[in-house]
Amino acid sequence: MRPLSLIPLLFICGCTFDPSSEDPQVATELFQIEQNSIPFHHDSGARGAHYIGEIVGSGAGLLDADGDGDLDLFLVNGAPEKLEPKEEAPRDQLFLQIDGAFVAAGSDSGIVGSEAGMGLAIGDIDNDGDPDIFVANDGPDQLYINDGKGRFDEQSLSRGITRDSFSSAAVLVDIEGDGDLDLFIGTYLDFDASTFVPCTRGDQEVYCAPSNFAAAPCLLLLNDGTGNFTDVSSSSGLKDHPAKALGIISIDIEPDGDPDLYVANDGEANFLLINQWKEQGRIFFLEEALLAGCAYGEGAKAEAGMGVDAADLDGDGDEEILVTNLEAQSNSCYRNDGNGMFMETSFANGLGPASLPHVGFGIQAFDANLDGHLDIFVTNGHIIESIGEIRQGASHFAQPDQLFLGDGNGFKLAPYSAQVDPTVGRSLLRGDLDNDGDDDLIITRWNSNPQLLRSTAAGSAAVLGLRLEGSSDQSNRDAIGARITVSAGGREWMREHRVQSSYLASHDPRLLFALPEGCTEGDVSVLWPDGKVETRRLEAGSYHHWIQGQESLVSTEFSPPR
Repeated sequence: MRPLSLIPLLFICGCTFDPSSEDPQVATELFQIEQNSIPFHHDSGARGAHYIGEIVGSGAGLLDADGDGDLDLFLVNGAPEKLEPKEEAPRDQLFLQIDGAFVAAGSDSGIVGSEAGMGLAIGDIDNDGDPDIFVANDGPDQLYINDGKGRFDEQSLSRGITRDSFSSAAVLVDIEGDGDLDLFIGTYLDFDASTFVPCTRGDQEVYCAPSNFAAAPCLLLLNDGTGNFTDVSSSSGLKDHPAKALGIISIDIEPDGDPDLYVANDGEANFLLINQWKEQGRIFFLEEALLAGCAYGEGAKAEAGMGVDAADLDGDGDEEILVTNLEAQSNSCYRNDGNGMFMETSFANGLGPASLPHVGFGIQAFDANLDGHLDIFVTNGHIIESIGEIRQGASHFAQPDQLFLGDGNGFKLAPYSAQVDPTVGRSLLRGDLDNDGDDDLIITRWNSNPQLLRSTAAGSAAVLGLRLEGSSDQSNRDAIGARITVSAGGREWMREHRVQSSYLASHDPRLLFALPEGCTEGDVSVLWPDGKVETRRLEAGSYHHWIQGQESLVSTEFSPPR
């Protein structure tokens, strides 16, 4: 266990500006909104029973399913408890990107999911060079193995994934550093439709709060290197920490070279699960969120944690933790002091006040305007359909999403498009859909179609792109957990490589770094998961496919901006 240390007040990000209003100087067209470009309609499964799982789904993920160099899209769907006569079951769907459009892959893809879907994790589970898909459900989970051409075979039972409970978010991460991706699955809560008692507010039937249900432990499945799993949840200590997990990330807190896990719980204290592999030589976790200062939100109270992300927001070489919460709680920003100790700083750095009226779900820290500073996007939406009637207009089911632009000292709420309408947002995905060197966004919306936000930032700065591939016995092929440092023009950026974050989401596995004005190349250092370090000087304007240990790189120039 790490020693307890005091955190000086100077660690509150040093912000002195007024964060209470939007910045009118910010251009309002950072994103162009495409409302109907993805032909999918989310079915929450809601048929009047008000089961809690109906209101919190569903997720989505980006991947190059067929190996053509373009990002494809996997969308998770809900499912009703019982189908009406002649009603066709909602299904998860894979959409291939063809000539810039998302086209449904259809039944030939092998995607057959019709469970009540929540989140997913995408990665090379069987180490054959293509991305596979794990889907977390309220019910049997599913594992789709890719043949490399975008056709999938559901193999959960044969590969050791047998749980039939309320799974939520999931992450693929190499827990013991043996070069393959293990599977950590969050459990939302213990729900049984046969004993469910509806909840009401006044004369309105509503979705029950998570406090009405018991918590349940998360799951850890170890990969044998070929994509077959063994459940080590009990022996790893997870049974001692029942969860109501909705957001999960892997993050090396200490850092000691093995991945830890942060879990955002709904209505309970959050977890910081410290991996003891390096210290004890066994797979075991110590829960240290309270000690580390990231268990509770503002006022030291448990909050309704939903989405989660991590990023070095202040440029000091370690990552802060971001969590979205229920209205009146504010979203949280836990500032890292470099020794794995945290302080909640959302009101000091400008993120807190503007989030108070909203229910936050998906969250991503990325450089939206390519100025070299990380920005934060949050998608919002309430969990009570009739909240406007219950609170007489004080709250709304559909809520505006928010972009907070960073300047290295803090954040200001800013418009991001002139076409913004409130929505019931859930998952938020980040990825360069058109390969032009900026990050686009996809938002899944409850009982509606996804919304695509196409970035207009490409061409406004020199950008360096990376696609990492581990190749040693101790570095997983997806390079999850690698630490990348980019230096250019007297500035330096650090990122830990992860693909799953936000809310029930899996993102573009590539990384983008906007360089300072006048720079056309940067010095890049990669600390691989096996502890080896490699450095190169790379030019902007391309995605560089960096395979660990290989001298030459394959570089692909960005496409012209649209």
